[in-house]
This record gives sequence, C-alpha cells and structure tokens, in this order.
Amino acid sequence: MGWFARLKIADKLGVMVASVILVFSLLAGIMLWQTVSEIMEQDLEARGRSIAGEMAAMSSDPIQTGNLLALDELIYMAKKSNSFVEYIFIVDPEQQVMAHTFHNGMPKNLLELHPPAEGEGRKADVMAFSSDRGHIQDILQPIEDGSLGYVRIGLNNKALTILLENKFFMLVFITLLVGLLGALFVFRLTRVFTKPLVKLMCRAEIISRGEFAEPPLHVRSKDEFGRLTEAMNTMAEHLHMGEMERKRLLGHLLTVQEDERKRISMELHDESGQALTALMFSMRALAKQTKDAETRAYILAVRDEAAHILQKLRSLAVELRPPALDELGIEAAVKNLVTNYQRYHALRMDFSCKLHGLPDDAASLAIYRIIQECLTNIVKHAEADRVFILLESQEESLRLVIKDNGIGITQAAIEEARRTNHLGIYGIQERIRILGGSMKIYDERPAWGTVYEIILKTEMKEGHAFD
Repeated sequence: MGWFARLKIADKLGVMVASVILVFSLLAGIMLWQTVSEIMEQDLEARGRSIAGEMAAMSSDPIQTGNLLALDELIYMAKKSNSFVEYIFIVDPEQQVMAHTFHNGMPKNLLELHPPAEGEGRKADVMAFSSDRGHIQDILQPIEDGSLGYVRIGLNNKALTILLENKFFMLVFITLLVGLLGALFVFRLTRVFTKPLVKLMCRAEIISRGEFAEPPLHVRSKDEFGRLTEAMNTMAEHLHMGEMERKRLLGHLLTVQEDERKRISMELHDESGQALTALMFSMRALAKQTKDAETRAYILAVRDEAAHILQKLRSLAVELRPPALDELGIEAAVKNLVTNYQRYHALRMDFSCKLHGLPDDAASLAIYRIIQECLTNIVKHAEADRVFILLESQEESLRLVIKDNGIGITQAAIEEARRTNHLGIYGIQERIRILGGSMKIYDERPAWGTVYEIILKTEMKEGHAFD
C-alpha cells in the first residue's frame, strides 16, 4: 500500500469512494441476479403450468375425435407463441406419442425421464434436468385426469438467462457510471476543500528550509483552515523576526571576533614581536661580549629559538588577521594563504581568480575565512593531496568553488560533527547565511571527492586586487 500513502488527500478520497462504489455495485448486482433469477424462474414455471393446463383442456376434443392433425397444429402454435417453450408433446395413457414438436423425432429416453406418478390426479408435476439445450423444466399435465393421456411441455430458461444477463450488466454499468461520476464529484469537491491545506503544506516546506521572509498567506475564511492559516502566518512572522535577530547577533559576534583577532594580531606583531626582536639583539650583543665559547654557543642557540618563536608569532598574527586582506585585497590574501598551506602540508593546490572588481569588506573577509576553514578541514579529514580553488564574480554575487580529491563527506557526517561540537562547516554555513548566500556540498567522482560551492550576494566595487 505504499502507492496509496504517496497519494494526495483528494486522490485518496477519490480512490476510496470509487472502491466503495465498485464493491457495492458488485454486491448489489449479485444479490439482484439471485433475486430476479428466482422470481423469473418461478414466473416461468407458473406460465408453463398455465400453458400446460390450457393445452390439456384444448387437446381433449381432438384426442377423442382422433384428429391428430388438429392436435399437431395446436401444439405447434403453442410452441411458436411462447419462445421459452423448448418442446411440447402429447402421449396417450400407455405413453405412446400422439403428437410432438420435434423436427428430427423424439429424443431418446425423454419419455422415461418423467413418467406419470400413480394417483397423480389433476395436479401438474414439474421436474428439472440438464440437457445439451440448457436447463429444462419439464411439466407433465394430465388430460382428463390422465384418462386421455398427458401433455409434456419443456421450458428452457436460456432466453431468460440471456435477458437477465443483459439487464444485470446494464445495471452494473449504470451503477459504475453513477459511481464514477460521484467519485469525480467527490474528487473535485475535495480538491476545493484541500486547496488551503496544499498552500499551508507548501508554506510549511518553505519554512522548513529556513525561508521566513515569504509574504503571508491570505485568510479567506474563519473555519479551521482559516484559523490554521492565521496561526501559520503568525508562526512564520515570529520565526522571521527570530531569524533576523539571530543573524544580527551572530553578525555582531563575528564582528567582535574579527576585531579581537585584529587587536591580538597587532599586539603579537607589534608588542610581542618588538620585545622578541629586542631580546634577540641583546642576546647577540651578550654573545659578542662572552669569551667562553660554550656559553656563546648556548646564548646563540637561545637567540635562534627566540627567532623561531618570533616567526611563529608572525605566522599566527597573519592567520588571525592577514595584512594582505586589508592592504592588497582578497586575491592576494588567498594566494598567500594557499602558499602557506602548500609550504607546511603535502598538498598540490591550484587557485584561479576571475573577479571583475573588488567585493566589499564583509564579503572579502567571509571568503577568506571560508577558504581557510575548508582548507583546515581538508588537511585534517579529507586525506587529499590535491585542491582546486575557483573564485569568480557573477551578476551581483560571488561564486567560490573548492574541490579536493579526498575521501568525501556526507550530510550525516556534517550533522554528526555538529552534534559533537565540531562546528567548522556549521560556522561556514552561518557566515554564508548572514550574507544571504547559499552553499552546496557534493562530489564529482572520480576526480573530486568533495566539492564546496558557495554563492555570496555582494556588490562589486571598481578596482583591482593589486591597486
């Protein structure tokens, strides 16, 4: 019954109504067949008895006068006048045939099939049997209490059955036709009644995708559908307001986070960097003044370690807030990021930039952070050795594509990472959502195991990344 569960409500009601009408038509037809068949058989038997009685009365004179020709004409006319009469014949008291309607002579054993009973009197006797001509009702009617003989009439209900079948099929056809018209009417009526429900369902699907800014549904009635529509509009409005507030707060948090990163980056670069640089000069001067070679070597080793720490601090400062992003633009910043990842990781990376202008600061920062997070995920989880990055401008939007030839990622893995507080991709999605963009994750096997495709809505400014 899976197909039934996939049907719409109007279709389900139409199928149920049509099924009920079909079953009712068949049951009613069967009951009508049985009832009418019994009634018509009884009527046929009554008409046969009546004809047999008339034949017995009218054949008395021809038998007594020995006018067998008149007797033949009598039974011939009676058979001709009644289509349901299969045969008529008259026998004397000794069961000798005096007249019959058979063209090829009397059938064998027909006389012995229905002999008169002893003391039968004036009452006609009926016996049914089957033959090659169908079901026969044989009526035996005494003539003058059997003193002159007997009239035998065979009634065939074949014509009756044909008539009954025609009427039955006509009744079933009419019932089915009326039923189908009724089902069609119910289907159309249900469509009208469920039209608001279909609109509510479509609106619920839109809301489930996180799209709350759709215009409210028009309330046309005050019934249950109208109240449900009002509730849906109110819920969508509250969700939209909540989503806008969430975006505002999240955008504020990201701004605060970037400002804090920028401050920490400047402190690392300026204060901590200057302090370490001064320390290195002091240690060099101290090494020159020291006469002991071992002590001088130890001081120089410490100075080299301080230089290594200074290099790490500068790299950390660049990761926190790359100067190239503010000074040279997004293209140069991404190139520096790609170069650093290739230096420290076994990755072959290709970067293609096709920008016609400069994106705004928010979009540039979001693109940089998205690429940074995707590369971090690739290094940690993808087991890839090749990465391709494409950044291009489209009409009023930016398109960013990041591909790797790793093991791939599934939606279930993304949900699991979110439940276990590994929020890298989730953070990317939130950045994209704040800017009104979209992201798709798929694969292009066998070449690429994971493809991130991001669309960001932004206004492009005139200029070039290296202005």
